[in-house]
Amino acid sequence: MQFNTINTMQGFQTQFNPIQNYNNFLKGNASLQVNNDFQNDFDRMLQNEMKAEEAASKRPVYDADNAAGLMNSIERAFSNGLNDVNEKKMQLNMMQEAFARGEDVSIHDLMIASEKSALSMQMAMQIRNKMISAYTDLKNMSI
Repeated sequence: MQFNTINTMQGFQTQFNPIQNYNNFLKGNASLQVNNDFQNDFDRMLQNEMKAEEAASKRPVYDADNAAGLMNSIERAFSNGLNDVNEKKMQLNMMQEAFARGEDVSIHDLMIASEKSALSMQMAMQIRNKMISAYTDLKNMSI
């Protein structure tokens, strides 16, 4: 930073403008210059995204085939999630039995498996609650 002095009629007055000095410093800094190729690539990506969004907005809102496919994918996702919860619970049960028999099972691994099982069950319950809430909202809608 530098101090600029201005001579006035009333005497010496000091002028200190750190923001202007910093801006002048940044103007000459090469690391802040944007590469034109990067800027063109960014503009091209932005235009592609805008075209994709425009094409998506032109699609029909309701299509029976899409609705059936959506329901099938939701069903598969929920089924896979429940299978995962069941698998984590079975894994926990096997680790607990092995620990109780005195086998070489780390207490840390047992606690981690227990927490994974509990968290996956809590998540499944929250998803179930959200699905019931969404169903209730849809059922109560007047069309």
